[in-house]
Parts: sequence; C-alpha cells; structure tokens
Amino acid sequence: MEITRRYETSLPTGSFTVEDNGDETRFLLLKGYADADFRVCFTVDAPIGDTYIMLPACLYDGNRFERVERAYPPMFTEAEMGLEVPVRMTNVPALEAEGDSYMDVTTGDLATPGVCLWSRAGMEALFLFTKQGCLGRNYGVTLEQRGDRLEIVLSAPARRRQVYGAGGVPDAERPFPVEEGDVVRIPHRMIRKHCVSIPRMYRQFMECQLELYHGEVAASLPFSECWRLSEEKRNRDHFLVEEGYYTGCAYRSPEFNKFGDWQAGWTGNGMDTLVLLREGNAVSGRNSVRTLEFAARHQSDAGFYYGIVHNGKVYHDCFGHYEERYNLLLIRKQADMAYFVYKQLQAMEELGMEVPELVRRSAEKAADALVKLWRTYGQLGQFVNAETGELLVGGSTSGAIAPAALCAAAQVTGNREYLKAAGEIAAYYYETATSKGITTGGPGEILQAPDSESAVALLESYTVLYDMTGDAGWLEMAEDAAAQVSSWVVSYNYVFPADSVLGRLGVGSVGSVWANVQNKHSAPGFCTLSAAGFLKLWRATGKKEYLEIMRRVARFIPQVVAREGYGLLTNAGVPMEPGCLCERVNMSDWEGPEGVGGNIFGPCSWPEVSMMLNWLEVPGVYAAPDRGILCCSDHVEAVLEEGELILSNTTDYDACVKVMVEREEDRAKPLGLSWQERMRRVSVKTKETVKLSLAPK
Repeated sequence: MEITRRYETSLPTGSFTVEDNGDETRFLLLKGYADADFRVCFTVDAPIGDTYIMLPACLYDGNRFERVERAYPPMFTEAEMGLEVPVRMTNVPALEAEGDSYMDVTTGDLATPGVCLWSRAGMEALFLFTKQGCLGRNYGVTLEQRGDRLEIVLSAPARRRQVYGAGGVPDAERPFPVEEGDVVRIPHRMIRKHCVSIPRMYRQFMECQLELYHGEVAASLPFSECWRLSEEKRNRDHFLVEEGYYTGCAYRSPEFNKFGDWQAGWTGNGMDTLVLLREGNAVSGRNSVRTLEFAARHQSDAGFYYGIVHNGKVYHDCFGHYEERYNLLLIRKQADMAYFVYKQLQAMEELGMEVPELVRRSAEKAADALVKLWRTYGQLGQFVNAETGELLVGGSTSGAIAPAALCAAAQVTGNREYLKAAGEIAAYYYETATSKGITTGGPGEILQAPDSESAVALLESYTVLYDMTGDAGWLEMAEDAAAQVSSWVVSYNYVFPADSVLGRLGVGSVGSVWANVQNKHSAPGFCTLSAAGFLKLWRATGKKEYLEIMRRVARFIPQVVAREGYGLLTNAGVPMEPGCLCERVNMSDWEGPEGVGGNIFGPCSWPEVSMMLNWLEVPGVYAAPDRGILCCSDHVEAVLEEGELILSNTTDYDACVKVMVEREEDRAKPLGLSWQERMRRVSVKTKETVKLSLAPK
C-alpha cells in the first residue's frame, strides 16, 4: 500500500511547529487561541472491492451493507423476508458500497482506538493505532473514500459532521482553547505486515492489541460474592412459584414485561439454570428443573421453543409486528436452548438427579428441529416460523451456537448424526462468516448488523468440535474466531467523566465487551457465554494471549455488580439492588454526552447470567506450574513462588476461590461439556493470605 501523510490545523502558519517521530505528531503552540483543532491525515491505496476495513467494535468490512432508517427495535418488513437476503442494518456509521463516502466517529466508539486494513491484491495488513485523546477530549477518527484512495484522519479534538445516536453534534465538539507552550499530541503507531487473509489479519490485530494496550481493574468483589448475591436474587425476585420458572427480570421490577419475563436463550432464560443446578442450593436445583419443564411445555410440535412467554401467553420475536401471523422465532434462541438444555441433562446425570423424561424429549426435539432445518435449507437462517419450522429470514450467523448444541446432543445421546450435522454447519459458518470477517444475527433487534454475540458463539462451537473430535482443523477455525472476538473486547481503561457513575466508582473498562455496531456500548461479559472458550484455546495451543483475554473479560465483571452502598444507579438515580448488573458501559456518546460513564436504564438479565456462567466455568486462579503460567481472573492477588501458590484477598469480602492447577498431562485431556471437578475451592477470608502446595498428588 502506498501511504502519504500530511498535517492540518485551523491555525495560521507561524503559530505552531510540528514534530513527528514516526509514532506521534506533536503540535507545539507558539501562540494561544480560543479555538483550535489539529489533524494528521494518512492517504492509503484502498480500492473498494479489494480492501477490507475494520474499526474495532464499530466497522466490519466498512459496514458496506444495505442500510435502512428504522426506529428501535428494528424489524424486517414482510417485503424483506426471504431465504437469500442481503446483510441489512440500520443507518449506523458506514462507508458506501459504491462511490465516494465518509464517516466520522471518536475513539469512544471503538473497543481499541485504531484502524485496520487488509489489501487482497497486496497481501498486506495495515494497522494504525492511537490513544483515547488529549486535553480531556477524545480524538476523532474519520474515514473518507475518494475513488481508490482512503483518507484516514486522526483529529484533536474529535470533529464529526454527523453523529450517530441521540441528538446532533454536541457542543463539546467545538475546537478547544490552547495556550502558548501547549503541546497537542496525536499518537499514530503504524504497523504493516504481510498478510494472506482476513482471518490472518485478525490474528495479527490481536497480537498488536495485546502488546500495545494494557490496563488493570482494582479488586473489589470476589467471584464467590458475585455468585452469592446472584443466587439470592434469583430465588428471591425471579422465581414464579405457581408458574414454575425463573424469569429474566425481577417480577416486581418495571422491566418485568413480555420482554423481561421469559425469553428462551439469548438474554439468559434456560441458561442461568445450568449454574443454579451445578452451583446452587437444593432450592435452586428444584427451581431449575421446574424451569426446564416449563420450557419443554412451551415448545412447538415442530420442536422449536417459543421465544417469549408472559403471563401465560406466547409471543413472538417480531416486537409487535405480525404478532399473529408468522410466529417468528430468532434461531439463536433455539440453538442457545438446545445447547444449554443438553448441558443441564449431563449436569443432572453427574449430580445423580432424576432427569424428567419431558425435558429429555424436549432436548431431542430441539436438536432434531435444528438438523431438519439444516437439511431442508442448507442454512439455519435468522428467523423461522416456530410452529411450522419454515425459514422466513435467511442469511446471518444467528445459529452460531448450533454446532456446539448438536455436539452436546451427540455426547449425551450417543447419536453421531448430530455430530455430523454439527460439523457441516460449522464448516458453512466458517466459509460464510469467519473467513470473511463478518458475523451477524446474534441479537434479535439489530437486523443483521455485525455483532460480538455471534462471533463468540462461533468460538464456542469450534472449540467444542475440537474437544470432541481432536480435529486440528476446528482448532484453526477456533483461533480465527477468537481473534475476531478480540476486536470486540475493550483493550484499555477508558477515562470516564469524573462526575459519571463509572467515573466516581473508578471502574476500569478493560475487558468489557462491545455489543454490536448498532447498540454502541460495551458491557459486562459475553452475551450469553463465559470466557472459557479462551481457556480451551490456551490448553490446546499453549498461547498465553488466550489466557489474558479470558482474564480481562472475567475480571471486568465484578466491578459493575451492585451491592449494598456501592452507588450503581439506575437511569432514575435509584440504587440498583444487590446482585443486579446493567448491560451498558458507555464509552460512546450514542445515547447523549450525559450517557458516557452512566448506567442507562438499569438491571438487565443477560449480564447477570454472563457473570454466573463465568463463576461456573472460568477458574478464579489458573496455574500451569510446568510452564510458569499464572492467570488470576478473580478479585484476589495470586503469586507463584517456589512450588507454592500464594493467594491474598484485599477486598472487604470473604472469598471462595476456584483454583485450577494443570500440567501437560492434564491439559492433554479435553474439558468436554463440564470441568467443575477439576477446580479446587479455596477459602480466603478478607485481608487473609493462604499458601497452597503445588506438588503433584
């Protein structure tokens, strides 16, 4: 790629000097001005058909997809339904598929402040990294396509011509004042690499990201305390005794409506019960089994779980459109439920519990429905008719977790046809999604905008397939998926406004996960999985960067778990109850400048379930003493020292830490669907230090 560079300011010549050391441009002010702005402009050869462009958590393949103006939550029109549909999304920041175009964002819109390009013709990847901002303001990132050339502009402060989200261009985007002697710095670390494919570009991005960006979060709440608060909340506020199931939102909260009551999969219903079964008390176990029976009773004759149930009435995944006509079901919900029901069947057998025949039959019907859908259409699509199984909206990677679900079905039932279908579907998704760097259809209210949820579901599916088959091809696909997932994970600690909720609490953003390119916020954890897929990759490859991503994602979450006297507030300024989490960790001003660092709305089901899953599946402390590896995800401190593991608890809460110690012979054994018995539970009281011998037993 041919690259040129120039510098621009709004100031007259002679009022400043410019220095550029290759990694940073410095504008030294010789005079003061009330209004000033500064830009570093890079122009790159980037023909539209040849160049893949990625802004982490913001832009995937330039977002050069069909865009429609549609109120939230957007839904496909009847005319847009069909088996072969183009990728379609709302009018988010994007470049055009043809002709000249531009888009303006800020570093607050990105999980990692950088621009990534891949040239197919040149077999080259270009990475341009920066930082959050200077003089208390975010940098701007502008992309402007002009013919076969792309201009990348880093501006101080951010200057947007169009702003996505609530309101127009904020007043804060006026030029800022500078004084004589001020230095305005714009970092721009440029890295160029030979690169043969889009997946390879993502692997290179992940390596650069982990090398260049760091950040820690302060220990505040041990995982075990998060779990205790969550179990108490679930049994106190979420279980409907007469109906016999756990709701998504507390039944006495304003969020308890048809969207906050029962949504199969996706937001966590039928998934939280896995943790409650394995980790909970007797009450949690009984309630979980009743919940699975409830789900089984709300399944169509075609084998599809109904997407929404409220006050005994079945609703559909169309947000009020066509409510009585198409019986729409987001296929991701079906795949989620099938996967987690099978994991719970295994859990019940391992725990010596009686498995209700109703639940067992329900799981087989769900798996059979997925296989039939695949055999009929050669895809799983995004929306089906829950009653008939007819595919109504095709395309997307909405069913990304389906291969994992069918692997689980094969393991529990012994039916190898499930495994065969799992491999076929996973290979299809790799060809149509992972290899192209575009995953869509995970959430049900963003049309087909690129999202993190389908990306991490593919990681889960590929790792489960590798665990079951030992086929190195699935491992390669899993590593490609993991690298793409890393683009959604925040890599540094964003500086929140000091008077914001997250600013006052000192919350570090590193490890939070962006949702999608439409709903522009990061969040606690993956929706709705743990970070254990990265543990599986470490065990298979020995690459410690996977442990680091796992650690970042898991360790972020306790910071935003509500507890007595902590100060996490709803949108109405009311403290959230203990055990609650909000899905928004707003770095972007997409919901208005006042939303940055705020807790918009309030408690949300799916991050609570993500937290629970991380407690279940991610070791609080992982050690591989034969490799000198120590990974501490829990909010404790850990040190390896002369054959001992030293754990210190600096928080104000007693902790039960899950410790997993493995050597080479242990790592050679696949984790399978459950690995709880491989973790040792260690009590570490508040302000206490304990020592564990690591001598092999």
